[in-house]
Amino acid sequence: MDPKRWLWFVLTSAIVLFAIDVVVLTAWQRFVRQRGWNRWLYRIPWVVALVFLVLSPYVSYQRTSITNLNRLEEGMFLVFAASTLWYLPKIPIALGVIIAGGFRMVKRIVGRVLEWIKPTQRNQQQPLAINSGRRQALGTLAWSGAMIPFGIVGKGFFDTDDLTIYEEEIVLRSLPRAFDGIRIVQISDIHAGSWRSPDPFRRARAMIEQLKPDVLVITGDFVNFDPKELEFIRRDLVRLRADVGVFASLGNHDHYCSPQNHSLLRSMISNSGIKLLVNTNVPLTVSGETIYLLGTDNTGLGQNFADLPAALVGVEPGAPTILLAHDPTFWDKQVRRKAPVDLMLSGHTHGGQVGIHFLGVELSVAQVVYKQWAGLYRDGEQYLYVNRGLGTVGPPIRIGIPPEITVLTLRSPKPQYG
Repeated sequence: MDPKRWLWFVLTSAIVLFAIDVVVLTAWQRFVRQRGWNRWLYRIPWVVALVFLVLSPYVSYQRTSITNLNRLEEGMFLVFAASTLWYLPKIPIALGVIIAGGFRMVKRIVGRVLEWIKPTQRNQQQPLAINSGRRQALGTLAWSGAMIPFGIVGKGFFDTDDLTIYEEEIVLRSLPRAFDGIRIVQISDIHAGSWRSPDPFRRARAMIEQLKPDVLVITGDFVNFDPKELEFIRRDLVRLRADVGVFASLGNHDHYCSPQNHSLLRSMISNSGIKLLVNTNVPLTVSGETIYLLGTDNTGLGQNFADLPAALVGVEPGAPTILLAHDPTFWDKQVRRKAPVDLMLSGHTHGGQVGIHFLGVELSVAQVVYKQWAGLYRDGEQYLYVNRGLGTVGPPIRIGIPPEITVLTLRSPKPQYG
C-alpha cells in the first residue's frame, strides 16, 4: 500500500478516535465530579487517552511492514489490541452521550420557550429540579451499562479462532450428472500477517482435511501488505489438499505492495501447490463431462485488475462456470445478468467482523457498505456466495461473525418425468 495514503488514513482515524475519547471522557469527568469522587478516577483515563493518541497511529503505521512475529512486533500487536479495546467500545458509548446531550438540550429549549409563553407557570409548579437521588441512580446505571461494550470487545479477541463451518446445497441448471454432489470447500481472506500464531490456520487446515473436499478454493487476500507474511503459514499452506485440486484468486490486499513483491507473492502461492487463476480458467473433467473454474484478479476499492472476458476464453458455450472473484461488488458490476457465470465465489467483506444474530436474522456493520456481504445470494439461475473470511483486518476481533469455512455441494437438476 502507498505509505502516504496509509499514513493519511492512520492520522485521520486517530483524530476521529480522539474526538470520541473527548466526548466520552468529558462526560465521565462530569459524572465523577458530581459525586465528589477522587479526581484521579478521570485524570488517569485522560492520561491513557493521550498515550494511545501517540502510540496507536505509530503502531498502525508500523503494521504495514510486519513480516515476522519477533518480540518487538508481538509487542506492537499487543499495543494494537489494547488500543482496539480502548477505542472500539467507546463508539456506542459516545453515541449514547451525544443522544442524551441532545435530549437535554431539546428539553432546555422547550422549557425556555414555555417559560417565555407563560412566565407565571414556573411559580405555580413544583421545583423544576428532578429528584437528585433518582438522577444519580440513573447516571450510575448508565455508566455501569457502559462497561458491557468493553466485555463484548474483550470476548471478540478470543472469537477470532472460533472456526465455523457453513454449508449450502446449490442446484446449477446445467451441471452434468457426473458432477452431481461435488463438494467445493471455500476459504477466504487469510490475512496471514494479522495472526499472532500459525495455530488458527493449522486448525483450519485440519478441518478442511476432515471435510474431504473435491475442490478447494481460496478467494484472495492471502496477506495484508507483504509476501513474507505468507511464510508464517507456509508450512500448512503447502499441506492443503483436495481430490481435484486447490485453486485461488487474488484479493485487494495482495496488491498492497510493490510490483516486485506482488510477483513474489504470486510465485509463493503457486509454489505452495495452489493453482492461481488470474483472469484465466481451468477445465475440470469427470467421465467425459466438463465444467469450468474461472478466476479473475481483483476489481474493487479503486483497483481494476479483473478481465472477465479473458477468463472466459476457451469456455465451451453453455458449459457450467464457477468464478472466483474476491470482491462481491464484482457480481453487480460485471456478472449478474451480464456474463455466463453460474456461481461466483467471493470474500472480502469478512462479514463485517462485528454483528449479531437475533431470531434467525444476521445483522452486521458490513450491510452499511455492501449489498451482498455474507452467505448465499441468487438472481434467477445465477448464484453468489460471500465467505466471511478466516482472518481479520483492522481490529483483531470478531463479534458475532465467526471465521468461516464454507462447504458448497453442487447438484444437477432432477430429471423431469411425464
